[in-house]
Amino acid sequence: MKIFRIFVSISLLTLIGTLLNCNPKSNKAMDQAENQSSNKEMSVEGQKSKNVKRIGMIIKIKPDRLNEYLQLHSDTNPGVRDLLTKYNIRNFSIFMTRLEDGNYYEFGYYEYTGNDFDGDMAKLAKEPRNIEWLKTCDPMQIPLNGEAGWMQMKQIYFNK
Repeated sequence: MKIFRIFVSISLLTLIGTLLNCNPKSNKAMDQAENQSSNKEMSVEGQKSKNVKRIGMIIKIKPDRLNEYLQLHSDTNPGVRDLLTKYNIRNFSIFMTRLEDGNYYEFGYYEYTGNDFDGDMAKLAKEPRNIEWLKTCDPMQIPLNGEAGWMQMKQIYFNK
């Protein structure tokens, strides 16, 4: 009977030791799996940011329409912001300044985060609310150098 108890005790200690030794290995394996998963997520996020198309644009604004234009683009006017988001346009910003020539110029910037820029822009162009928005805004602006609208600028630098 005493030998049986010793055998059971040794077996239990061995089993407990094995379980204790397996747990850290199991946790390490789980940690490694989580890290790999996390790295994959970071890689996907990194890929997303690598695929971002950054657009800078410039156009003049008619001085006699300046106040109307500013009011139209105020934070209280929802405008077409939801449509921009729907078609993968993020961080859309418009800046304005008056240059030495006396004209007001707008600089626009946005980031396109989708996978089909031309397709998304074609869909956005067909949205009735966007069509109306452009009918309102376009007459307030003066395209540069014979452009039909905003002149797209060449990106020369981006700080990651």
